[in-house]
Amino acid sequence: MRNALFALLIAMLAVSASAQNPEESGPVSAAVANAPKGYTAAFVLEPSTNRVLFEDNADKPLPTASMAKMMTLLIVMEEIQQGNLNYDTPVTISARASKMGGSQIYLRAGSVWPVKNLLIATMVHSANDAASALAEKIAGSGESFADLMNARAEQLGLKNSHFYDPHGLPATDPSMNDVMSARDLAKVGQELMKHPFMRQLAVIPEMEFRNGTLERIYNPNRLLRFYEGATGIKTGYSGPAGFSITASAKRNNMELICVVMGAKTSRGPESSFEIAARLMNKAFLQYKMVTPVKQGAVVAQASVNDGRSKSVPVMAATDVKALVKRGEEKGVTVKFNGGAVAAPIKRGQRIGTIVVSRGNETLATMPAVAAQDVEKQPWWKALLPF
Repeated sequence: MRNALFALLIAMLAVSASAQNPEESGPVSAAVANAPKGYTAAFVLEPSTNRVLFEDNADKPLPTASMAKMMTLLIVMEEIQQGNLNYDTPVTISARASKMGGSQIYLRAGSVWPVKNLLIATMVHSANDAASALAEKIAGSGESFADLMNARAEQLGLKNSHFYDPHGLPATDPSMNDVMSARDLAKVGQELMKHPFMRQLAVIPEMEFRNGTLERIYNPNRLLRFYEGATGIKTGYSGPAGFSITASAKRNNMELICVVMGAKTSRGPESSFEIAARLMNKAFLQYKMVTPVKQGAVVAQASVNDGRSKSVPVMAATDVKALVKRGEEKGVTVKFNGGAVAAPIKRGQRIGTIVVSRGNETLATMPAVAAQDVEKQPWWKALLPF
């Protein structure tokens, strides 16, 4: 009896450990293990300005592991946005989806789950069975869904990505592993985080999730537990891919997306988490977001043709933000680009562009709009000599 209880305790501890790190199992490939920098590729992006702050081997197609699920999630969210699905749409779990290995929530074949629960399991727990079930609901099979993934990648301008499945598990044939570049992963992460529900899920370290087998699910993204301002997004691990992460974090009014691919370990200074943390720390220390023009602030006067007034105030349609190196804020200039505008003019009408620069470098552009109405001058006034 005592031996049986001891064996049960060991089994429970093993389940708990795998739940907290559901993607970690098996050795990394020789290519990953021999990476001279501790990673294979890395990329840091400030998404609101699309400014690249760091890149290293950023355009090489590499195995994604579970980070491929970001594209799966993006397509599902866009299907909901377009009205083809909703969060309550029922999904019947196929035998194939129920048998997916790696990280999973142990879905039973024939059981029915709402789309929302499967999204939660895919985003928070990186569940391969949930991702496969969502893909089959939309496209009928994982292979057909991969066609949708590739089509969406082309629409997004991803140059170094190709998908064979919705989950990123290593394929029997290595040539059929999902691949993306670090730059492409950052772009997909940027698009995915535009969806508020994904943002909500991306920051959850663990949560209750009852399905008869599990009581809680755990997010493998360790940055959520130790990195100040961490906001997501998705981790990945497989032998061919190594330990990888598409991370995001926000401090003050500046957010970063950081991709690290092919790290050698899940723990310690050479882990994907620690490497991403160092890269983001450096970017946060070196750069800051400034707002040289607030929404509604008048920046210039535009000439008006045939109007009751000869000019109209020009204002910013929204806050104008710019990313600058710390200490270089005072060199930022604001300029209005636009010619004379023909009356009539309506308040809020676009009449040019606001350009934020530092020296010869353009930092940001924003629509400039009229701050007030200007009526057209009566035709007969043009005939008068005064």
